[in-house]
Amino acid sequence: MRANDAHAPQWKRLYEAAIFELDPAKSIRRIAEARSAVLDRIEEGFSKTSEGETFALGNALHMLSALRHIAEREIGEQKRTGT
Repeated sequence: MRANDAHAPQWKRLYEAAIFELDPAKSIRRIAEARSAVLDRIEEGFSKTSEGETFALGNALHMLSALRHIAEREIGEQKRTGT
């Protein structure tokens, strides 16, 4: 299933939007939205998720954390250099 598919879970659509955002300032917001959606899905209970989705949710949280650190570093660099 592709995340852009209308039937894809909301967390997955938001996750992909965060991954593909190029503007670091906008990326921070998208990452927060995606992280919240992933955590909401986790709170719904793993009994409602497949093993594959459980694995994907964990990977998504890890990737979103890494992306947040990258975006924060880029924002800091832009402030230092004025670009």
